[in-house]
Amino acid sequence: MDANELLKKVRKIEIKTRGLSQNIFAGEYHSAFKGRGMTFSEVREYQYGDDIRDIDWNVTARHNHPYVKVYEEERELTVMLLVDVS
Repeated sequence: MDANELLKKVRKIEIKTRGLSQNIFAGEYHSAFKGRGMTFSEVREYQYGDDIRDIDWNVTARHNHPYVKVYEEERELTVMLLVDVS
């Protein structure tokens, strides 16, 4: 099997998702959901019930009361599937 045949077979693979988006800006929005994501959103004052692992110690030291980091939850991710058939 040469590279051209392999590319033809790979292009035939279709991965279906719940919400298929053909928009050029798909995934380039800021989530309304706050949670344990990777994208930093803001720093706010500590509230009862917040996870103490999220405390921003640098800001807390400057203001003398605790502040926590808030992150945006990632709702859409890019998935790349690499297959080695050698």
